Amino acid sequence: MGIPIIEDLLATGERRLVGLKVERVVIGLAYTAVLLSGGRLGLAATPREIYGCRTQPMAGELTGRSALKLARGLLLTDPLDSALGLAVVNAVLGEGARPSPDPVEAMGVRREEVVGVVGYIGPLIRALEGRAQEVLVFERDPSRPGVLPDWAVEAELPRCDVVFITGTAFANKTVGRLLELSRGRAAVIGPSTPLWEGLLNWGIEYLFGARARDPGAVLRTVAEGGGTRALFRYGLEKVALWRD
Repeated sequence: MGIPIIEDLLATGERRLVGLKVERVVIGLAYTAVLLSGGRLGLAATPREIYGCRTQPMAGELTGRSALKLARGLLLTDPLDSALGLAVVNAVLGEGARPSPDPVEAMGVRREEVVGVVGYIGPLIRALEGRAQEVLVFERDPSRPGVLPDWAVEAELPRCDVVFITGTAFANKTVGRLLELSRGRAAVIGPSTPLWEGLLNWGIEYLFGARARDPGAVLRTVAEGGGTRALFRYGLEKVALWRD
């Protein structure tokens, strides 16, 4: 059984990827970057599941490959194939994106509200301190301090007035269920976020993502193991999509 929101996203990406080739793939510690013919670059978070002895079986064969074929990995259950697919799709999205407003301000977070954050997004969590009655952070990595396990969304997400969902939820196939559980205002946030206006029809108010103003610098930073902070310092800029 497919996931309609992801199938919808992929169908849009496929129409834009016809004829494009993969020029370079960099799988870093924090992010995976794909550069396409024509110079467009997309990102997705590198899944933690690949750490250890796992290797990419297609290594050495990805350059020159059809971008369409790599994008279809977004529908697969293999974490790395899915991340590569999301990065490829993200490379051809972003038209209409504007400089990003402050996410907390844009979502109208009030002191009496409960805010849910799906995925540990440090700068956002710190920005929410003192701005809401309660901040619930759902995270798969139990070593993070003060977080709830990811499965706790089933019980706790429906009572959140505002929900911020990591863009990685598209790669790990949880985005559809997370949106079903969200009764309040929802946004997707982070460099993995697909910047496609059609997603605003799925109950999402804001898409807070990123655009590569310098693809070469982004590739270098990813290859050197850089994370979100380094990427925004070297080559990425914060952009967003929303409806006025």
